[in-house]
Amino acid sequence: MLKMVTFSIFVLIYRRVMINLENSLINKVVYKEEYTLFGISIQDSVSTLNDKVPKFRDVTIRLSEEEGDLIVSFYTETEDQRHFNRTLKIFKKTFSEFIITPPNTSLEQVLFNTMTEKNYHISTAESCTGGMLSSRIINVSGSSSIIEEAFITYSEDAKMRILGIDDSCLKRHGAVSLACAEEMAKCLKKITNCELAISITGIAGPAGGTEANPVGTVYFGFAYFDKILTYKKWFSGDRMLIRKKAVSFALAEAIVIIKTTNPN
Repeated sequence: MLKMVTFSIFVLIYRRVMINLENSLINKVVYKEEYTLFGISIQDSVSTLNDKVPKFRDVTIRLSEEEGDLIVSFYTETEDQRHFNRTLKIFKKTFSEFIITPPNTSLEQVLFNTMTEKNYHISTAESCTGGMLSSRIINVSGSSSIIEEAFITYSEDAKMRILGIDDSCLKRHGAVSLACAEEMAKCLKKITNCELAISITGIAGPAGGTEANPVGTVYFGFAYFDKILTYKKWFSGDRMLIRKKAVSFALAEAIVIIKTTNPN
């Protein structure tokens, strides 16, 4: 299910279309900035925007996670940008700890820039996301300089045969578990020797959920130099949206890990 909130008189339908509000806007100049948020829910984002960010009739604010990323977009059709700039200034101050991208920059571009600056390399092992993480990384021109290898290890056999996960881990914990995500990341790091290895395993639905792992449960492993970080997350939505949200989390968390975790 698409989730979007509109804070003005216009309903914006597509994330990257600058002029599609109404026929009356054609041939008018539209200024736009959008930012990706991380570490805050869409519900809390809506509440904070309503409470803290001023509303002007000539500024439209749109919040959306239809592509997995939590994107807040600002538009104005007026040449006078005073209200637009004031809105952005208050937004940036209010959401400073949650803004993870510069304006109009994708998560994968930020990850690429961050890894390129450090001359790091990345590899991925995906189950429920089926290659969507590596696909987004490869969206960026020049990504061959950072991504080494990418595997889709959907079945238990593939996890053992390709990554080298021990059968005992799968029998004891199951393929959808924190332990499996950790072993996937460890084994991937070992066979690719990248600075960062990311694993994803989960249940995207609509079938397959259990009491312990309901549909939307996704486990992540990040092997960063000699450190292993694991996460259990739950995402709402249909099968595709759950997978998109999982990929978004993996990209954003990878950026945070590289920027904040001491590799030594």
